[in-house]
Amino acid sequence: MNCVVEIKMGELAVVNDQTDELKTFVGSCVAMCLFDIKTRIAAMAHVMLPKKIHSKQNTMNDEAGKFADVAFTCMINKMNEMGADKKRIRAKIAGGAAIFSHESENGLFNVGTRNIAAIKQILKENGIPLISEDVGENFGRWVIFNPHSGEMTIVSNLKKTQKTI
Repeated sequence: MNCVVEIKMGELAVVNDQTDELKTFVGSCVAMCLFDIKTRIAAMAHVMLPKKIHSKQNTMNDEAGKFADVAFTCMINKMNEMGADKKRIRAKIAGGAAIFSHESENGLFNVGTRNIAAIKQILKENGIPLISEDVGENFGRWVIFNPHSGEMTIVSNLKKTQKTI
């Protein structure tokens, strides 16, 4: 049976090998996927913003994926509880587009660029290798992550493309 978990804006999910794919659509938001290929424990967050200003306890809730810093902590903690080993965890990201015409790629108001930078910094600080990415540009993407293979498929209706990273 095909088990697909759809991740809505600001949400995250952590799954084991019973799930066939994690799926979301991102524009300026970023899909952050972490996975342990040995245990097939994987997580996806639909990150909307780089950092939570007033951080309370990092718990799994409906908006646990909203902020990059909170999402990462929640994902790692839950993955470890389920048996993942941080030394084997790898990351893939997609999204972070400049959707609106007033956004410049490096501009202050480009949330996508800031999300990408925040996630990369968090991964670096925690020693999690970022092994592939499909980020930036000016279009949204469907992101489909396979916990069994670690493959991320990116589909752009605007560009009429599909690729696997």
